[in-house]
Amino acid sequence: MELEGGYDVVYFEIEPGKELGTHKDSPEELIVCLEGDGIEAWAGDAEGTIGAGDLAVIPPLAPHGFRNTGDVTARFMGIFSDSAIVAEFEEELEPFGDRIVKA
Repeated sequence: MELEGGYDVVYFEIEPGKELGTHKDSPEELIVCLEGDGIEAWAGDAEGTIGAGDLAVIPPLAPHGFRNTGDVTARFMGIFSDSAIVAEFEEELEPFGDRIVKA
């Protein structure tokens, strides 16, 4: 969903035991964890655990990702600071089968 002013919003889920692999996004991103616990998160040199209600700010082009070590599906909203987004993943992103995704 594109917002006025050039922002963009995405929603994604990570099943227990799965991850959204390391990738870089062209704009800054604000991640809001809507549901879940025990989610391993990394961005650049920083690592930690997040859960429902937590926020994370990811700088532009910082390698980052998430692994759900909890028992429930983790749900997230990502808000990008630009509506033109290029995401580059270290491995192919399923079900797209590509390493580079443009929105």
